[in-house]
Amino acid sequence: MTTKKSRVFITGDIHCPIDIDKLNSKCFDEGNNLTKNDILIICGDAGFVWNGGNRDKKWIEWISRRPWTTVYVDGNHENHNLLKTYPVIDFFGAKAHKISDSLFHIKRGEIMTINDETYFCFGGAFSHDIEYRIENISWWQDELPVQEEIDNAIANLKKYHNQINYIITHDVPSSINMHLGYNIPIMDYYTHGKYIHLCNFLQNILESVNFDAWFAGHYHINKLIGGVQILYQDIIEIKRTKDSYQCYEKVKNKINEINSKKYTKEELEELFKEEKLYISYQKIDTIDNFGYGENAIEAEKFFDVETTEDELDAVMALYNSYLVKKYTRED
Repeated sequence: MTTKKSRVFITGDIHCPIDIDKLNSKCFDEGNNLTKNDILIICGDAGFVWNGGNRDKKWIEWISRRPWTTVYVDGNHENHNLLKTYPVIDFFGAKAHKISDSLFHIKRGEIMTINDETYFCFGGAFSHDIEYRIENISWWQDELPVQEEIDNAIANLKKYHNQINYIITHDVPSSINMHLGYNIPIMDYYTHGKYIHLCNFLQNILESVNFDAWFAGHYHINKLIGGVQILYQDIIEIKRTKDSYQCYEKVKNKINEINSKKYTKEELEELFKEEKLYISYQKIDTIDNFGYGENAIEAEKFFDVETTEDELDAVMALYNSYLVKKYTRED
């Protein structure tokens, strides 16, 4: 009897619940055809384990109700202290924290084998906003690896002679970090001698490991740079065909369709009036969905003063975000 192969999907940051809409049954339509034998991998910043309270419980239950099984590497926006409290099990050959029967966190340096193909996983990332966060409440030094995790990665890669099918990370190698316009991250915020410079380590991986595809998150873009496919809202499926070197393809996603919509100033004014929308510096919605202390004005009044093209683009993005929330609100 032939065992049915698992379908494998990969996406970027979730920041649960901020960007979880892309996994909504309305947006990720293909997800409705999956089973628990199928795997969806998140490239860090999943955010399901954050404070250990009712908020975590709600979203862990939500993702666990999806038809597939979800796994993720950690990002910088995770409660690393809490993650360590979950039991460690074997998941497709990799050591993983079992969050629920359908949600698993893959430990750093571990290698999964799915459908006879290997997935090297190494989470973590430098936070770009440490100065605005509070240590052990909204930021953890353990977002960077320690030597034991580096050694684990090197030892596991050696078992496969540095030949891997897929690499899953949150952050990217130093060369790509600089290509994106960021300075090489500094270690000043971290306990001296304990933590390893992650981007430099990933650069070593880039230069020493042979791989078919590398997937990362963290930068909130969907772009292939220097051999690394950075993912955000995009969802891809691992697929190989005999007549193509490409080993993955993009999955249709309603969120991308909505976010690509363009409007004129006049069209937005009319939509704002028709739907009676309000606007703040960070969102557009009906007045019922603004909380106490959120300063919002009637959205149509935004155009009472002259707006630049950049301002119009920003308002357009806020409106599209509103449409996404509206579309998925009942799921």
